[in-house]
Amino acid sequence: MAISTTGHTKMKKWLKGLIKEGRYVINGSTQTAPIFNVQESGDTITFYLYFNDAISGSITKFQLIDQDGEVFDDQPDSISKSSLNGLLVAFKYTIKRV
Repeated sequence: MAISTTGHTKMKKWLKGLIKEGRYVINGSTQTAPIFNVQESGDTITFYLYFNDAISGSITKFQLIDQDGEVFDDQPDSISKSSLNGLLVAFKYTIKRV
């Protein structure tokens, strides 16, 4: 038996409420970033982190941090961010009933 529509909706709501902030490593230093936006479309929930032109350097990791301060998702990367442009990072999750 599949999860009910109500259960599915509650799981999506739970996930949206679980994430507290972002974290990133730039030039070897760990920094926090607020969640820029959260979008829900059908079964997909996307969390966005935005880095404006005031942030520049070598970014080697992006993370989502939960309400307990623990790492929920950890995405290694290698981006050289200049101060000329912003950067939008997306974490996308799909919760499907099967």
